Amino acid sequence: MPRDLFGQKNEATLTASPESQTHAEDLLATDRGGYNEFTIHYQDETPNLGNSKSGNAKGKNLSDLVPNIQTLSLMDVESCVALENATFPENERCSREKFLYRFTTCPELSLGLFSTTDPDGLAATLPTYPFARAPDTASPTKKSTLIAQVVATRCATPTVTDEAMELPADWRSGPSASETRGHREQGRTIAIHSLAALPTFKGRGLGKIVMRSYMQRIESSAIANRIALLAHDNLVEYYEALGFRNLGKSETSFGGGGWNDMVYDIAEQEPGS
Repeated sequence: MPRDLFGQKNEATLTASPESQTHAEDLLATDRGGYNEFTIHYQDETPNLGNSKSGNAKGKNLSDLVPNIQTLSLMDVESCVALENATFPENERCSREKFLYRFTTCPELSLGLFSTTDPDGLAATLPTYPFARAPDTASPTKKSTLIAQVVATRCATPTVTDEAMELPADWRSGPSASETRGHREQGRTIAIHSLAALPTFKGRGLGKIVMRSYMQRIESSAIANRIALLAHDNLVEYYEALGFRNLGKSETSFGGGGWNDMVYDIAEQEPGS
């Protein structure tokens, strides 16, 4: 049983938007019942989302948000699809089927930044609001709306490969010992497939906030040797500022290729440390 990777205090995450319907057959058989025991809720150390000197992000006052961090689950699939569609070009988006697979197989590796809002709040204008989950609150009018996300799986290679990003054949039938595609439970590399924040809040640092939070949580859990991702040339410096190393051009062809392999090395810890 994996540990609660996100049960420690820390920062936040990213997000965006589209359209989809949840079908009964998508609520796959899982010991987590469509949710998972790693879900956490807290607001005591969420980031300061107040206004910057440059003013509101596209006219939006971030201080209106009520942020909280939670692990993502099957109930968040439609929100994640909407966020992905609002953030990435079509050829680079994670499909709805991949979200279903990843949240069924390893939901503890994905993190979302939500904001609790009522129908008149700022978050109610966001593209992810129609798919918002009901929060843990006594008020039936409030919803928890996704504004950022980090979605990942494990892989057995030191960098993100096309196989790591693919869906296993017949994955709904259960894992296969001979399958090399998708999540590898014993892999020591965390492969990030989506780091996204709603374009509404572009330039406000939500991406770095959520990524730093995620990196620290993975590092503290001691479940991996590294975190890997793919980045285009214009984002190499962005990830280098977070501590990632650029290993050069990737052989991965996903989305048309042209990626750089980025790796964040996690220091080995002594047993029990």
